Amino acid sequence: MTQLVKHYLVDRDNTSVFATTLEQFSRPMFGTMSPNIEGLEGVYTLTDANGIQYFLANCPDTTTINEVEGLEVLTQSEWDAEIAAYDARQEAKRWEFIRKYRDQLLAQTDWIVIKAKEQGTNLATDFKDWRQSLRDLPASATFPLELPSAPNGVSVDQSIYNAYVAELRSIPMINDPLPPV
Repeated sequence: MTQLVKHYLVDRDNTSVFATTLEQFSRPMFGTMSPNIEGLEGVYTLTDANGIQYFLANCPDTTTINEVEGLEVLTQSEWDAEIAAYDARQEAKRWEFIRKYRDQLLAQTDWIVIKAKEQGTNLATDFKDWRQSLRDLPASATFPLELPSAPNGVSVDQSIYNAYVAELRSIPMINDPLPPV
């Protein structure tokens, strides 16, 4: 059997002084590493709401870790809650990212809407539908792997489309709803 463990990084000299603030964590001159405990196996590297990196790890039941500063034995429900909280933060980052791309595409075509209003002309239905589908992105239940394609005759920066999926996937989640690559 194994224990489920949460632990923060410690100094490279392994003094078991764990990071409790971002300042303690980010000492680049000394670097950081996980505690040197026999059998401790890191499963996930996470970042908490304060930007401090920590690990969820497995450790043999035979190892006594209660006395090691910075290590905490978790129940399965606490472990699951850590993962859920991390994924929720990452999901919010993904939606923020999607909105950024959506806003770039809308901004690139705002001039078409302004020009039509100034000239008193109507916008093409497919153009209006495309812009509406962009505005609807945050209301989706899942992360779109592709942004809606611009209708024929509408020129947008193709690099936005090209970078979208790679950058979306660069925001990791443990229980990732995106299909594997």
